[in-house]
Parts: sequence; structure tokens; C-alpha cells
Amino acid sequence: LTQNRMWNIARAQLDDSVKQQAELAALAFDRWVDSQRQPLITIAAVAAQQEVDPSTANLRYVMRTRRYWLGLDVVDASSRTLMSAPPKNEPPPPALVEYLLREVIRRNSWVLVTDRTRDESRPIVAIAEPVARGGAVIARIDGAAINDLFRDIELPGRTIAVFDGRGELLYREQAVTTPVAPEVTSSPLFNALGNQRVAVVELQSPYDEIRRVYGLCRAGTTDFVISVGVPSATLYEPMSRQLNRYVFFSLLALAVAVLAAIILQRSIVSPIHRLRHAAISLGRGNLGVRPPIDSASEIGELGAAFNLMASQIKEREERLTELDRLKSDFVSSVSHELRTPLTTIKTLTHVLQRTNPSAADQREYLDTIAAECDRQIDLVTNLLDLSRIESGAYEVELEPIEPGEVMLSCAKLQELSAKARGQTIVTKLPKDPLVVLANKTVLRRILCTLVENSIKYTPHPGEIILGVTSTGGEVGLCVKDNGSGIREEDLPHVFERFYRGGGASTAAGQQNSEVGNPADQPGVGLGLYLAQGLVSQLGGRMTVESEVGRGSTFTIYLPVWSDDGNEKRVEELRHVETVTGG
Repeated sequence: LTQNRMWNIARAQLDDSVKQQAELAALAFDRWVDSQRQPLITIAAVAAQQEVDPSTANLRYVMRTRRYWLGLDVVDASSRTLMSAPPKNEPPPPALVEYLLREVIRRNSWVLVTDRTRDESRPIVAIAEPVARGGAVIARIDGAAINDLFRDIELPGRTIAVFDGRGELLYREQAVTTPVAPEVTSSPLFNALGNQRVAVVELQSPYDEIRRVYGLCRAGTTDFVISVGVPSATLYEPMSRQLNRYVFFSLLALAVAVLAAIILQRSIVSPIHRLRHAAISLGRGNLGVRPPIDSASEIGELGAAFNLMASQIKEREERLTELDRLKSDFVSSVSHELRTPLTTIKTLTHVLQRTNPSAADQREYLDTIAAECDRQIDLVTNLLDLSRIESGAYEVELEPIEPGEVMLSCAKLQELSAKARGQTIVTKLPKDPLVVLANKTVLRRILCTLVENSIKYTPHPGEIILGVTSTGGEVGLCVKDNGSGIREEDLPHVFERFYRGGGASTAAGQQNSEVGNPADQPGVGLGLYLAQGLVSQLGGRMTVESEVGRGSTFTIYLPVWSDDGNEKRVEELRHVETVTGG
């Protein structure tokens, strides 16, 4: 039953393809007829005007441009020839003219018929175009013109035939060896077509006795019918063989599958059950469940994939737990960073309001309040900049600047803070000034952040060195200290947001104990993260080298400015900012 259904579907598809080929041939014939009508329409339009008649010269010109035209005549309503080309052309048979005029009047349109009065084996195609004031323009065309029409349509193994409205054969692609009456030949085809525009029928050809599948299609508004025949053996037998082969291999595959299922049933069911129980246990929250892997088969690979998935889920859960912890630490740190300065500001404000301190005390209290306000402003600014950088809204205008000047400015700003902790800031600048592509304000902020960190984590007495070096096409801006340093396990994470490393190793000795645990220092872990983000905005990069107890070195690499190269780079960076939104 399935095979029959598949065969019917396949046969219907093949029949549709033959129909489509017939429609293609009919469309080509219809366009050919239309191209032959165009000159007749023009001549009929001229002849319809009472004061204008088509000249013989015009008719001759049309005849010269039409290779297969045998004659062109203009006749009146009484079948009288008014004009003819070529002049010595044999006039069309009166019976043909009368028939065409009757058909033109009956249809009130143009007419296409075949004329076999001259030679039964070589029919002529006659086209009559009506004239508005009566009569018609008649063109007789050699039927051999259709050979050229269908010569360009390549349908390998197919036969194309054209029948007129009376069912008589006008053209056949392959020669007929045995004469056959046209009306007898075409009657089965016309019976199959009936009143339809397109049809398909399978029958034996009376020309060569080959059984074919014929696609039939009426050509436009004419009564002519185009047929495309394909030998049944060529059309159906390959599909039949393919279908039989498909059924055979399907049955063979089914038998092999059944045999394989019987053999592998026990070896498959047990691992599947174990995987099922492991999946249920994993779904209930047991992230440590791991089903055993017994073999290297597909089931074993599935078990390995399950174990990998379980490990990834466990790692993700641990990461989410860590992120939740970091979030809680961040909220706690921000709360602390906000609460402590605000408490100090509130306390000193109350003291100023309720007491009458000396001018020196007032100055000290106001300086403390200003410092705490600056601390809050820095915190809020960092949080806002974090949001702007991550959303792509942070924009930086790049220009050629001298980094040595920015370093000196930063050293001057941080000098008092360093002295308060018993530290010194040393700048080492090259004799010849270097110029980089950056933003002065942003670069000062980055350097001040690095210097503040060095001051915070460098014990008394300490030294912080700011230097500028040139390496190829880049300029390196270094901030080096001899402070507590960074643990090796913390180095990969120092530029992550909200990350704050643990205490220094005990091998660092007393030097680190003076600084204390870095995790206990004030801050929320945004400084280095923002600094790296700002360096990226400048088109540079930042590296860190550190050893516990011996200090850290942060280096910012920025492109050297040159008139011929960096102007193009500025435009490229601006274009990238425009496309990406910052």
C-alpha cells in the first residue's frame, strides 16, 4: 500500500513536469504568433483611416523583414484584394479568404488557421487581422517557420507537435516515416484535452508506435494545441526502478535494525536507566551525581556528555554563588563607603553648629568635610563611569599630548597624600619629550588611580616611581612601588570589577604587616577595572607585574603620535565609536 501511494505521488509529479514543458512550448508558440501579428495590426490601423491607405512600398518592406512570409494581402469585406505584396505573388485561394472573413466577423477578432490547399505535406499558416471599416489584412506564412521556433527549445528525448483548431497536424519535431491522416492522429489527444487548457495523457503514437506521455496545452487565445511527448519508458521506468530499489533497501534496513535492536537491547537499556536516574537526581538538586561510564560506545559518549553537563552546571552554580557573594560584598562595601564619610560629615557639622571651635579647628573640620565629600564624589563618579563604559556611552576625544606633563601633574596632586604616609614620589622622564595619542584628562585620572593604589598599599618608608619609556611604536607609562605586592593567584583577576585580593603572604614579613590586609583597605574594587576600561577607550593596553613583598609595576602602553599615521587612527577610532555607540 505504501509503495503504491509513493508510486502515485511520484507519477503525479512526473506528469506535472510534462505539463509544464507543454506550457513552456505553448508560451513560445503564442509569443511567435504575437510577433507575426504586430505588422498586421499596424497595417490594419492605417487601412482603417478613410483618407490613408497602406502603400505597396510599406507592404514590400514588411515582406522583406519577414523571412518565411509567402504573401501579404489587404482585402475588403467583399473578398476583393485591394493591395498585395509581393506584386507577382499568387493570391490566396478565394475559399481561404472567404473563410477568414467569416471567422473574423464571427469572432470579432483576429484569426489563425492553416491552409493546405497548395501542398498537403507542407501547410501554410494564415493570419487575418480585421480592418475597422471592413475587410482584413491577411498574411500567409510558411509552416517551416515553426521549425526555427522550436529548434531553440531543447527538450532531450521529447517530441513537440503543433495541431491547428481542426485537430490537423501542423508541425512535428521528428519526421514521420509512414503517412498518417492528421485528423485520425490527433483525435485521441484532443479527446483527452477536451475543454481544458492543459492536460496530460498516456497513449501509443500512431507515427512511430512508441507509447508516450503527452502534455497538452492550448496556445493563448488560439485554437492551436501544443503537445510535448515523452516516452513512457524514459519517464516512468527510472522512477520505478528507483522506487523498487528504495523499497528493497528499506526492507533490508528494517531487518538489520530489528536484528541490531535485539542484539543491543540489553547493552543499551541498562545505561539508559542509569542516565535516567542520574538526570532525576540532578533535577532534584544533587549536583554531585555522576553516572558511571561503562563503554566507549554512543551511550558511553552520552554518559560523558551528561557528566560534563553536570560539571558545568555545578561550576555555574558555584560561579553564581560567588557572584551573589560579590554582589553582597559590593553592597556592603558601598554602604560602608557611604556611611562612614557621611557619619564623619554629620558629626563635624554638629560640632560646628553646637560649639564655638577655634579658627584652626574650624579649618581642620572643614578640610575633613571637603575631603570626605571628594571621597563620595569619586565613588559616585566611578559608579557612573562604570555604567557609561559598559553601556557604550562613554566617549573620549583623542589628541596628541605629552605624557610627561600629565605625570608631573599627577605627582604634584598626590604629593601631599604620599608625604602624609611617609612616602616619596619620584618621576623619571626622558630628555626628549614624547607625544602620544590620548586624552589628557582621562590619562591623568588613570595615573592618579594607579598612584593612589600604590600609596594605599606601600608601607612607610616607601617610594613610588613614575616613568616614561619608548618601545617601538608605543610609549610605556609606568607606576612602580615597593609595597606589599599582589599574590600570584590574584594577578589574573586584578582588572575584574568588584574584585579585591586577599592578604599578602606571610613570607612578605613585617613590611606587609604595616600595610595590613589589602582586603581591609577602603574601596569597592572598581579602580583598576575602570582604569583598564579607560585605557581601552584611549586605544591602549595595560599590564601588571608584581611580587609579594617587593611591590608592583603597572604599565600603560599608548600609541606614539605621528602626523602621517595617527590622524588616520583618530578617524578610525571615531568611526568605531560612531558605529558601536562609544
